Amino acid sequence: MLRLENLNLSLGKKKILEDVTFDLKEGELLCLLGPSGCGKTSTLRAIAGLETPDSGFVQLNGKTVSNRNSVTPPYERDIGFLFQDFALFPHLTVAENISYGLSKLSKTAAKNRTEELLQQIGLSEQAKKYPHMLSGGEQQRVALARARAPEPRLLLLDEPFSGLDVSLRQQIREETIQILKENEIASIIVTHDPEEAMLIADKIVLMQNGRVIQKGSPNTLYTNPINSFSAEFFGDISRIEGSVIGDMITTEIGSFSNKNFPNGSRVDVLIRQDGLRINPSKIDTQSEIEVHVCDVRYTGTSNLVKVGIGDWPSPHTHLLARHPSRFALEHGQKINLGVDPDSTFIFLK
Repeated sequence: MLRLENLNLSLGKKKILEDVTFDLKEGELLCLLGPSGCGKTSTLRAIAGLETPDSGFVQLNGKTVSNRNSVTPPYERDIGFLFQDFALFPHLTVAENISYGLSKLSKTAAKNRTEELLQQIGLSEQAKKYPHMLSGGEQQRVALARARAPEPRLLLLDEPFSGLDVSLRQQIREETIQILKENEIASIIVTHDPEEAMLIADKIVLMQNGRVIQKGSPNTLYTNPINSFSAEFFGDISRIEGSVIGDMITTEIGSFSNKNFPNGSRVDVLIRQDGLRINPSKIDTQSEIEVHVCDVRYTGTSNLVKVGIGDWPSPHTHLLARHPSRFALEHGQKINLGVDPDSTFIFLK
């Protein structure tokens, strides 16, 4: 239903978006993910018709609604927009905020639609209150209901959960996603939180410096990152150097199969925390190396363990591993370390 093709956008001489291309299907939930300033919100604004592209186009339902020569106004795009700060009208009640975009309906139809949405978000008894009388979570629900009121085919949400307290964030996020899924509303959510994107998205578009770095399902981006930026964005990574020797890549923590790197090249080997297996029993095996425990941070169900490779007490290389908290580890303890190849990613330096 939505397609962006080679979309480019500049502000003055600064390039904001460069060749942004992706699509969205009916009922699909897509996350625009990336660090601050990478172009996520600018992409959302271009989809909404609030920015005019330098080149490329935006299509909705097969119709081009944005290119450098013509931009269909936002109100003609059948799009709902949920802003980061909710942008509720302070002088209108909850019910009036929700019904604001229903001017094309009869009074009776608008009233019925408003009551339906109030019931869905559990705020029927708050209908006559004003925004300042609501909690942050309640304001978010009202803003979502207002965006959904005209029944748009596409809903755009710009970091909708970032302003909520940690205790409310998960609850409101789950409620919001449930509503979007139950009503099969195609949605694009902007976030800089990779865990949030993994939890809610059918598809993730990862951006950096105005470009799309990788796109696909959460599982694809997590298990098959296309480069080191993509790998590191989804969690802390330990990095070591490797040398390509024939069909093997040799490193300080063992050897890996070489599938496509030229002989003699240098590579970066990136390993996720859960890809390092700690064996406290120190049983020597061919698949493990001996290391020392440098630091242990207790995080509840698991420990974050820094291990050192090299002579103790001054190891030359450090790696981070996750380890079950039921096993106590001590500073300076000698342990064995194994590596899960499925959590290891190798790129040319």
